[in-house]
Amino acid sequence: MNYDTNPVQLLYNDEELRERINLVMSGRDHTTGITFVNLCYQVMQMAFQEHQVKKADENTTITSEELSADDQVRVSRILWELIWDHKVFLLFGRSELLGLSNGEDRFVKY
Repeated sequence: MNYDTNPVQLLYNDEELRERINLVMSGRDHTTGITFVNLCYQVMQMAFQEHQVKKADENTTITSEELSADDQVRVSRILWELIWDHKVFLLFGRSELLGLSNGEDRFVKY
């Protein structure tokens, strides 16, 4: 068995990735939203379940829990398109009510 600790590369095309982002966003509370890091992690978990992760071969086990830089850019671009289309907005700063103790901004579905 081979092990790959490199960042995860997704096999989704842009439309499929948009659908997965929308699916993750629709399952989140409309008040607290989701951080970029958590969104990437959730999309990556879906990709593993759907066998949409690039592997060197069938004997490779991926051990990384981080998306590749290219896929993070793709997620970012799609998020900004969703913001432009008024599907998502960005909740800035932190709030004790929202439990944002680390000050991370969150994406929230309209």
